[in-house]
Amino acid sequence: MAQDPEIATPFAIPDFWKRSPWLDTGVGDGNSLFSFDISQQPSPLVTGVDSQEQTVPKSDDAGFFSLPPLFEALRSQDSDAEQKAPNGGAIVESDVTQPLEADVWLDSNLSLQKKPEYKTWDKFDHDDGQPESRFFLTEAGPAAFDAFLNSSNTGAEQNTDIVADASYAACLLTLALGRGSLLFSWDAEKMSFVKTMPSLRPSGVSPQAISSVDQICVECADATRQLKGFSERIFAMPSTPTRVALAGAVDRLVVEVQSQLNARGRATRSILQLQSVVRPAQAVLVHFRSLVQKLAQQKTDEGILSRLFQEAQLAEYQSSLLEGVTREVLRLVSKPWTTFVEEWVGLKAEEGIPISKKSLGRGFVRVADNMWIDDQGYELEEPDFFLDEENVPSFLPEDIAQMTFETGRNLRFLREHHPDHPLSRQHTVELSGAPGLDWQFQWDAITSLEARVNAYRAAVSRAIRDSHVEGALETTSTGAHAMPTDNMGPLALGGSDTQITESILDSISRLNQPLKAPRADDGLSSLIRDRLYQVGDASETHGDLAPHWLLIPVLSFGPIISTQSELVNQECMKVLFRSHELRVHLDLLKQYYLLDNGLLCSRLSHALFDPEMETAERKAGVALGGGAMGLRLGGRENWPPASSELRLALMGVLSESYQSPAGTTNAQPALASRTASSDLPGDLSFAVRDLTSEEIDRCLDPDGLEALDFLRLSYKAPPPLRPVITPTVLVKYDRIFMALLRVLRMLYVVNELFHDIPLAGRRGQDHSDASLRFCIEARHFVRQIAAYFFDTGVTMPRRRFEAWLDVVERNSLGTDRETPEPGSAVYSPDVVRDRQEQHLDEIMTVLLLRKRQAPVLKLLEDIFSVVLRFARQLRLRARTRAGTAGEKYKGEQSETPEELYSNLRKKVEVFLTVCRGLGEKTGSSSKNAPSNGSGQRARESSIEQLLLMLDMMGFYDRK
Repeated sequence: MAQDPEIATPFAIPDFWKRSPWLDTGVGDGNSLFSFDISQQPSPLVTGVDSQEQTVPKSDDAGFFSLPPLFEALRSQDSDAEQKAPNGGAIVESDVTQPLEADVWLDSNLSLQKKPEYKTWDKFDHDDGQPESRFFLTEAGPAAFDAFLNSSNTGAEQNTDIVADASYAACLLTLALGRGSLLFSWDAEKMSFVKTMPSLRPSGVSPQAISSVDQICVECADATRQLKGFSERIFAMPSTPTRVALAGAVDRLVVEVQSQLNARGRATRSILQLQSVVRPAQAVLVHFRSLVQKLAQQKTDEGILSRLFQEAQLAEYQSSLLEGVTREVLRLVSKPWTTFVEEWVGLKAEEGIPISKKSLGRGFVRVADNMWIDDQGYELEEPDFFLDEENVPSFLPEDIAQMTFETGRNLRFLREHHPDHPLSRQHTVELSGAPGLDWQFQWDAITSLEARVNAYRAAVSRAIRDSHVEGALETTSTGAHAMPTDNMGPLALGGSDTQITESILDSISRLNQPLKAPRADDGLSSLIRDRLYQVGDASETHGDLAPHWLLIPVLSFGPIISTQSELVNQECMKVLFRSHELRVHLDLLKQYYLLDNGLLCSRLSHALFDPEMETAERKAGVALGGGAMGLRLGGRENWPPASSELRLALMGVLSESYQSPAGTTNAQPALASRTASSDLPGDLSFAVRDLTSEEIDRCLDPDGLEALDFLRLSYKAPPPLRPVITPTVLVKYDRIFMALLRVLRMLYVVNELFHDIPLAGRRGQDHSDASLRFCIEARHFVRQIAAYFFDTGVTMPRRRFEAWLDVVERNSLGTDRETPEPGSAVYSPDVVRDRQEQHLDEIMTVLLLRKRQAPVLKLLEDIFSVVLRFARQLRLRARTRAGTAGEKYKGEQSETPEELYSNLRKKVEVFLTVCRGLGEKTGSSSKNAPSNGSGQRARESSIEQLLLMLDMMGFYDRK
C-alpha cells in the first residue's frame, strides 16, 4: 500500500503507547497540562475545556494501554488511503504491513516534513510571522489556563475571581512597600496584613502560586511596618544616643530598600517578575526585624553594641548582602560610642557639657567620691574618675579599655594643671589630622589606618617639640598668629574694629548660604543601592582576605588609642619630672619616712631618747635652759609630753637634716639644708596622730613599746603629684615609719645597756651572769633585726625602685623627637603609682607588717617588750640605790634578771622556729617560680637571711 506523502507515518506505534495517558489531551483528572499537535494545526482539544464532546475517534481498545486519540486519527487516515487504492478497494496485506516491517531509518523514499535549519541567536531577534505549534497548555493563553482551573474537575478552586494583572501587581507592590490597598489591609489583632478578598487572583496564575507571592509580600510588609514602628517609638521618647543611632540606621535601611523596591517594582511586567524583585528586599527586612527584636531586649547601650557585634559576626556565614549591611549598621550604631571615646581621649573637641569631676559620668566613665583613710585616721572624700567595667562593650579587650580610661584621665590632668600645653589645646590635635575611631573590616583599611596614625604621631610630636623650643607657651597664645582657644568663636579673639567687622561679615555670608540637603550617599545606602539587586556571583565579595572577628576591635581601635595614650602619658611624665619635681618629693619620702637619712636618725634619736639632753618639760619656778633640748624618753616619770614640749624638742630636726638629692632636674634651685620647716617639700613636719582610747592608754607608759606611736610625720602631696603620691601610698609610708621608729628606739636602748653593764661592774656593783647574757644577746638580736629592717627591708627594695625610676625618667625626658625611640617604653603616672605601691608592699613584707604576718610581728614585739622591761629594771635599781627613785617606782616589784633572761631566751627560740617554718613554706612554694624582675625572689629569701643573721651557728638550738 502506498503511503500518502502528506500524512506519512514516520514510525510505528508501540503497543504500550496506545493506552498511555501522557498523550491524552482530555481533562479527565485535571492533572494534564500538555497537548501535542504534530500536524502544525491548532488542536481542537486545547479549547475543549468546556463540556463539548471531542471529535477525535477513540480507540476500540479501552484501558490504560489504549491507543491515544492522536494516533487513532493517523490510523484512520491510513485506512482512507487504502480504500482509494488502484485495485478497487482491495486491501493488499503486503501494502499495510510493509511500512510497519520496514526500517524507517533506512528507507530513502521517506521525505522529511521540515528540513533542518541552521540555528543562530540572531534568528531569535527576527520573527518570520509563522505560528508555531503549542506544546503546553499555558502557551494557549491565560484564558485557556483559567478555563482549565475553573473546570468542574478542579474541585474547590473553581470559585476564584479574576482581576487584571496590572491592578493586582500594583496592590502587591504597594503591599511590599508596607502600605495598605484595596486588596490588602492591616489587621490590628493579628498584627499583620491580610487579604481582603482571598478568592481573588490574576489571570493565568494558579492559586498556589499567587498565595506564595502574597506570602512573600506580606512578610515584607510586616517587617517594614514593624521596623518603622520601632524607629518611630525611639524617636518619640527620650532615648540613649545608641538607641537613637540604631533607630536612625533602621529607618535609613527601610527607606533605601523601599526606594529600590519601588523603582524596580514599577518596571516589572508580570507577577513572577515582581516576586523576584520583592524577594531580596524581603530577606533583608525580615533579617533586620529579627535583629531589632534581639537588640530591643538589651537594657544598656553597651549591651546593644555587644549583641550587634555578635550578630555581625554571625552574618558572615549568610549572604554577602546581609553581611555587608549588618557591618554598616554596626558602624552607624557604634558612632555615638566611638564619638564619646574620641572626646574622652582628646581626638575630638567635647560637645555640650565636658566631663569633669564636678559633672556626672557618661559611658564607661563614672564620677564618684574616692574615699580613703589618711595617715591620721581621718576619712577623706574627693571626686575622681572611675572605670565602670559594666558599661564597657564586651568586644573591647580589657587592656584597651583600661588604656582608654587612663588616657582620658591623664589628659584632664594636663588640662587642669597645664592649660597651655599643646595637648590641652584642641587645635593642636585637629591641625595634626587626628584619625577618628571607626570599624575596619579589611586589611587594606587597617594598613591605611596605621599609616594615618603614624603621620598623626609625628605631627603631634613635632608640634610639642616646637612649643618647647619656642619657650613659654603663653607667648604663643597671644601672638599675631595665635590659634583660637577651644569652643571660642572668632569674636573672642578681640582685635581691631576692622578685624571684628570682617569676622561679622564672614559669619553673615556663611549664614546666607542655602542649606544643603543631607547626602544619602552613606555606606549603608550605597551598599543597598549597589548590591540589593546585584547581578552576578555574590560570592565574589567574600574573596577579600579579612581579619578574624576577635582581632577586628583591636586592629580598629588599638592603634589610635595606644598612640594617643603614649603621647599623653609621655607629656604627663615630663611635667611631673620637670615642673613638679617628682624625684625631689620621692627622695624626701625616702629620707624621712624610711629613715634613710643618717643625720636625721642621729638627731631624732638624741631628741627623743638621750637622757643627757636638757629637758623641754616646763616646771613651776624653773626656767628652761638655752641648750639643746630633748624628750628624754625613759628618763622621766610623766608621759606623754605636752605639745609645746614636743615642738621645742623636735624644732629644727627635720629642716636641719634635709639633704637635697643630687642631680635634681627641678627648675628652681635645690633646697639647701638648714632651711625653715615650711620650706620642705610637701610642708613636711611632725604632728600628733589621732589614736583610739585603747591606743592612748598604751602610749601613756614611757617604758612601753607603743610610747612613741602618737608621733607621726605630716606630708601633703601637691595636687599635681596626687596621681602618684596618693593617700594610700602615704598610709603605707606612715606604717613603715612607725615600725622603723620602734626599731630605732630599741637600737638606742640596747646600746645603752651594753655600756651600762660593764660600767656598773667596774663600780663594784653586783650583776649576775644572767644580766650580762641578757645584754649581750639582746644587743645581738636587736642589732641584727635593725640591720635586717634597714638594709634588707628598706635599702634593697628602694634601690630597685629608684633604678626603675631612672629608666622611666630617662625615657620620658629623652623622647623630644618626632617618633619615640624604638624599644623605649612609655610609662604613665598610674604605672609609677602602682610600681611605688608594689615597692612599699615589698618593704612591708620584709618588715612583717602585712596582715597575714601579724602573729610573727607579735612575737617580735614581745621580745622588744622584754628588752624594755629589763632596761626599766636597771634604771629602777640605779635610782633606788641613788635615792632618786620617784613614788611611782618605789612600790613596784621588779622581775629578776634570771626571769627576764629566761623569758627572752624562750621568745627568741619561738620566733626563730616560726621564721624557719615560714622560710620552708616560702621556699617550697616558690622553688620553681621564675623571677619577675621586681624583687620577688629577694623577698622570698629574706626570712632565710634573717635566720642566718640571728642564729648562724645554731646557738638557740642547743639544749
